[in-house]
Amino acid sequence: MVEKGLSGLSRCFRGAVSAFGKEGKLLFVGSPFTCLPFAEFLSYGIRDLQLMCYFMPGTDITNIIRLIPRKGFGFQLAMQVQEEKNGFDVIVLLGGLAMPKSQVSPKVLKEQLLKVSNLDFAMALFFQGIMRMPEWLEEFKFKYVVDADISRVVLEEW
Repeated sequence: MVEKGLSGLSRCFRGAVSAFGKEGKLLFVGSPFTCLPFAEFLSYGIRDLQLMCYFMPGTDITNIIRLIPRKGFGFQLAMQVQEEKNGFDVIVLLGGLAMPKSQVSPKVLKEQLLKVSNLDFAMALFFQGIMRMPEWLEEFKFKYVVDADISRVVLEEW
């Protein structure tokens, strides 16, 4: 499937997640600040699927927070860290984890995630090939990869 733009990103993500085919818990894993808005945006795209969405910053399994719909605002973090931090059926790794400044080791991340998931349905969503590195692809054996491209960004002074 090849799409364009943010709506295309959402459609590709939805297509992959729909293949899970049942209700459950989805955990987005990404770098704080930059990945969270993408998790919130992508949660909207699967809002009618029977999946509860959560976000985990980096490798911190003690800091998993549910993403909930807020009328008029979209999906946002719930107010508190979840008490139940296991049994995640779908794991979505976001590309910010692979950025050098994140300093996230795929091996360490996998060790942490195995504490909260069996990783049977793991996928990656990233921009411009950032996770197409052997250390990510071999460690996680992703079921799906969504690799998006930002083809043009223009800043003009008016």
